[in-house]
This record gives sequence, structure tokens and C-alpha cells, in this order.
Amino acid sequence: MATGRVPLGHVLDVVLYAPVGLFTLAQRELPELIASGKTRVHNQITLARFIGKMAVRQGASEFKRRMNRAEDARVASPVVEIPAEVLAIEVGRDRSSPRATSGVDLPIEGYDSLAASQVVQRLGSLDVLELETIRQYEEDNRMRRTILGKITQLQAR
Repeated sequence: MATGRVPLGHVLDVVLYAPVGLFTLAQRELPELIASGKTRVHNQITLARFIGKMAVRQGASEFKRRMNRAEDARVASPVVEIPAEVLAIEVGRDRSSPRATSGVDLPIEGYDSLAASQVVQRLGSLDVLELETIRQYEEDNRMRRTILGKITQLQAR
């Protein structure tokens, strides 16, 4: 009969005493576990809010800085009045076909025979109207990006 009590003791431990022990332990420890979990979640939320606010402030600051830089560049770039003769637009002209060079008085002697690097060296000595004449001629004829880029750079000053 002694051997019959040992399995009965294990059954009583598992079925009766373990649940009662867990229930009393849960009553005692549960408030501490809840408080610990609550504190941990609160700290995570506080940290996330702080990081979010910092990101928004940094983004706003960067946005303002870029807007101010763009405004300064807009104000600093001069508005140049270009005579209508220089900006004469030929309606219906196909841009792929070169414009006749006759009638165009270019400010650089022998312009059509010069390489782009030679033209770029001479652009710094031209005034606003002369630069615009060269720009218009290049856009209508050869579209050399080196020359057009340098003209854009000089006109931005």
C-alpha cells in the first residue's frame, strides 16, 4: 500500500497544491509584476516621444535653413532686363535645324571656328548682353554644354 501513496502524493501535488501555490504567489507577486511592466512601457513611450520631438525640430530647422538659403540665392541673383532684339523668338522654327549665322553679330571674333574651351576662356570678359547673345546663339545652333554651363555660371554672379 505504501507504493500506492507515492503516486497519489504526486497527483495531489500537481492537482491541488501547485494551483493553490501559484494562486497565492500570483496574489503576492502580481502587483509588482504589473508595476514593473507599466514602468517599462511608460519609459519606452517617453523615449519614443522625445526622439520624435527631436526629429521634428531637426527637420523644421533644416527646412528653414534650406528655405533661407534658397531665398538668399533668389534675392542675390540679379534680374537682368534683356532687350527684345536679343530674345527674338522665331515662332514655329524647328530647334533641330541650325539658324543661319548671317545677321548675327557675335561678340567673339571668329566664334564658329573656336573650340568650346577657347570660347569658355573668353566669356569672362563679356558683359551681360554679350553673354546672352552667345547663350542664345549656342542654344539655337551647336548646344555646347560646356559653353552654356559657363554662361549660366557667369550670369548667376
